[in-house]
Amino acid sequence: MHDWIVKLSQIMDRSVRYQATKSFFRSLLNDINYPYKKYFDWFMVSLILLSITILILSKSGRLPEWVVNVDLYFITMVFALEYLLRVWVSQDTHQQILKASKMDDAGIKEYYLVPLKKRLEYLVSLPALIDLIAIFPKFRIIRLLKLHHYLHGTSSLFNALTRKRFEFIFLGYMLLGVTFSFGTVFYILEYGINEKLGSYLDAIYWALVTVSTVGYGDISPVTDTGKIISMFGIILGIAMISFVTSVMVSAFSERFDELRNADNINLVSKIERAVIINGYGHLGMTIAKKLRAGGQYEPVIIENDEEKVALAREDGYKVIRADGSSAKLVTDIYKAENIAAMLTLKSSDIDNIYFILNAKSVYSDAVIYARMNQHNLRRQYLATGVKGILEPYDVVDSKALAYLQRHHEENKKGIIFFGYTHKSKHLCQMLRKEDIEVTIYETDSERYESAKRDGFVNVVQVDEEQHEYLEHMKLLKGYIVVCAMIEDALNVYYTISLRSGGFEEEIVALSDSKEDNRKLILAGVSRIFDMYDESAERFIEFIDKKENR
Repeated sequence: MHDWIVKLSQIMDRSVRYQATKSFFRSLLNDINYPYKKYFDWFMVSLILLSITILILSKSGRLPEWVVNVDLYFITMVFALEYLLRVWVSQDTHQQILKASKMDDAGIKEYYLVPLKKRLEYLVSLPALIDLIAIFPKFRIIRLLKLHHYLHGTSSLFNALTRKRFEFIFLGYMLLGVTFSFGTVFYILEYGINEKLGSYLDAIYWALVTVSTVGYGDISPVTDTGKIISMFGIILGIAMISFVTSVMVSAFSERFDELRNADNINLVSKIERAVIINGYGHLGMTIAKKLRAGGQYEPVIIENDEEKVALAREDGYKVIRADGSSAKLVTDIYKAENIAAMLTLKSSDIDNIYFILNAKSVYSDAVIYARMNQHNLRRQYLATGVKGILEPYDVVDSKALAYLQRHHEENKKGIIFFGYTHKSKHLCQMLRKEDIEVTIYETDSERYESAKRDGFVNVVQVDEEQHEYLEHMKLLKGYIVVCAMIEDALNVYYTISLRSGGFEEEIVALSDSKEDNRKLILAGVSRIFDMYDESAERFIEFIDKKENR
């Protein structure tokens, strides 16, 4: 017998017709992307609704007998056949037997018990039990629950609730314990005194109605102690209902995000020239706005931060709330070859590098441009096969350097920096290499010492509350001031201070916060070198060059 089962499994595994038939029914029953599934789903939904309609109308006795027989025999036969097919495609038992036959020490457990256990796991699952019960005409009303198979949204919500099974199991135990505890105490206190309490079942019924806060009022306490118990039951019931509500809202919210993601991923394939932006910070926001204004590309945002996701949706972009390191996500996005480029713009170099490696592992020809935050990681970025790298501060430095060099050539005067920060360090050093005089005003003692250690001679430490330096500044002619404090709010403050103190020459600001750019202009800044704006333009240049080849 055992040899015959193994031989039959081998025949089934080699049979192309068997495999094709099983694959067809598996796709028809379970694969929402299978083109024929929607027709099958509508057919089954129609049968369910027809069965329920016949059940309702048959109660009046006005239906012809043949119509009732259609429900009792034909529709029941279809549901029975569907149930058997679902059981069949749920597992590939013959493959499990063949796997066991390749083991040297395989026994009854590996050959039969393991496949049987997996089959039983499906048979006792809630969807399978619903399908089984719905076959029997006596329980036809249960057929409504089968809709979760055929209505994708309903199925998604059902799956969302099953993910919270631990919470619901805990709640079930809690409800069972509370109901029987309160019912038992109520029975002991009120039996023989309360005329409406005729049995222990009545006490359990009262407890459940009270804890659920339904309160029919057909049974109510008559003793003072019973009333106190009722009040505790009501309060506990309110707490339990709040718990159930929060679990369900949490489950549905998570599932709605997944459904929205799936919808946006499907929409990506319909966009003619999509640009995937991983990270919706200031830089991602600026690039998305410029891409949309240009009209040639459609930005699609990948972001996992809840606040940034909400902001991107408010701005009207298609947003996929997910971790960019998901291989499945990249696979789904690249189903259609309509992706112009992918940009990874996270402030973490590790996140950017991991995104590139993940995308390249799925689609080796993926065109990816990356933001680099630390210059010493250039080799690591290049090793990933990234198409292009951009260090935002380098972009600003190169443009600002050209601008300041031109000013120096015209006026033969030095450059005054307010702030020796991450915004200005490299720029100051490049200007010094060009033999341009650099004067640095700094409020922070550590940054003041840092400028000294880097070899700058003209370094002045100023106090925000003291304004003696303004008297000197207003006498300077032909000089240019560069505000590069660590916070743009300080750039605004020093610009106002200089203008109100009588400084009439040009003031330039190095900005990395778009929200303060308007304030800088109002304060009197002549020119802003915006890290995000300049970088966004460069990224778009990368994409245009690649597309125009």
